[in-house]
Amino acid sequence: MINAMPKKREGGEEKPKARTMTEQAEMNVSVPDELLKRAERELKQVEYITPFMLSQKLSVSISTSKKILKMLAEKGTLKTIVQNRRAPIYVPADKV
Repeated sequence: MINAMPKKREGGEEKPKARTMTEQAEMNVSVPDELLKRAERELKQVEYITPFMLSQKLSVSISTSKKILKMLAEKGTLKTIVQNRRAPIYVPADKV
């Protein structure tokens, strides 16, 4: 028979608690201005861009490329063509 009660951790440790606001803020790393400028230069050469494409071009993580693309869209440099949770597609604002 399988025991339905979850086992306690060794040493009587409690389950880890959710992150505090301070810990979450530390995880939100800002994007350097130079990286934004490099991204803007790359955007002039493409018809459309996805987070994966930008991460490959700039050698950054996909989460960082998502932040960059979102920042550029808020700035007005990019327009969102397909809004998808996993892979949004953007085009340069001057090509719309």
